[in-house]
Amino acid sequence: MLIPEKGVHQTSERYFFTPSSLARELFYYPTRGGHYFCSSLYSFDHRSEIAMQGDHNQNIMLFYVHDGAMELTLGGEEMLAAAGQVVLFDCREPYRYAASDGLEFSWLLFNGLNTRAFYRRILQAHGGRQVFMPSGVSEIAQLLDSIFTGCAADERPGEAQLSQMLHRMLGLLLLDDTSPAHAGSDRIAEAIRYMNRHLFEELSVQEVAASVSLSSSHFSRQFKAKTGYSPYEYIILRRIDKAKYLLTSTPLSVKEIAYATGYNSEENFIHSFRSNVGIAPGLFRKYPI
Repeated sequence: MLIPEKGVHQTSERYFFTPSSLARELFYYPTRGGHYFCSSLYSFDHRSEIAMQGDHNQNIMLFYVHDGAMELTLGGEEMLAAAGQVVLFDCREPYRYAASDGLEFSWLLFNGLNTRAFYRRILQAHGGRQVFMPSGVSEIAQLLDSIFTGCAADERPGEAQLSQMLHRMLGLLLLDDTSPAHAGSDRIAEAIRYMNRHLFEELSVQEVAASVSLSSSHFSRQFKAKTGYSPYEYIILRRIDKAKYLLTSTPLSVKEIAYATGYNSEENFIHSFRSNVGIAPGLFRKYPI
């Protein structure tokens, strides 16, 4: 494949994706991507001729480094991405990257739906770092490979499938999404089981953390990295789920449901329910949504 970029070996691949109006409205979608083998002659920045064409600089960029290293300047800060790491940045902000000899990396420009909200939360989850190694990095690499392998064979995934693949990658970048095979030995999974067993009792984050031999602060950080929300929020949301069930399937009063789901007063329950659902429990019972 002929790629007219200095320092890019011609064994490299580059593909273009033109999203339909449906994809732009409803899906996550890639706009271009590739698998590059580069020498130290390769560099790229937001002012490059290619970057200035079309909507290139309106997208989010994802890199996965297979081998070698890449020097980057993002947000005025210099950094290095090595084999096994991913890089994520917003192309609307100034950027520059350059290869060392022997660099091999996959890249994907994408957009759609709530992409930038995902982007902000991913950076927040990784302490603002734009170069990192998520726990699901191997699956991210596999998903990128699947996209480009399909393109090379003229069997590229459809737009709905591409959207699902992109959403999976974003989820893996955001959360410590370990495989189910390891969930049984995971302390967070153990803590969730503990919370579910004691959900409607007086339950504190400190108590849950102690049940898995972690400090409250360390447990809260690990829990949020794994699930995307705090232990307290998990307890409240599961109690609300149970309250919804009781409201729609039993004749129990709102007060009885409040105490049955772990609240210490009807007033606290109504306030919590309204905050999380948007309507009062009595109205939900009449119009379950």
